[in-house]
Amino acid sequence: MSESEILNNQKNILENQKEIIENQKTIKHNQKALEEIVSNQKDILSSQKEILANQKEILAAVRK
Repeated sequence: MSESEILNNQKNILENQKEIIENQKTIKHNQKALEEIVSNQKDILSSQKEILANQKEILAAVRK
């Protein structure tokens, strides 16, 4: 393998490493976004449970 081929391979390796780092940053960002989505879904579920409990109370009051 010639010196220029070795240098070209090293350049390609560095470019790939840069791309890997960028992908890792994107993954980290996406993980944070997913954590926020899960948190929001938990809040929504909690609200829905509260609404359901209120609806049950209303239904019980109407039936009296």
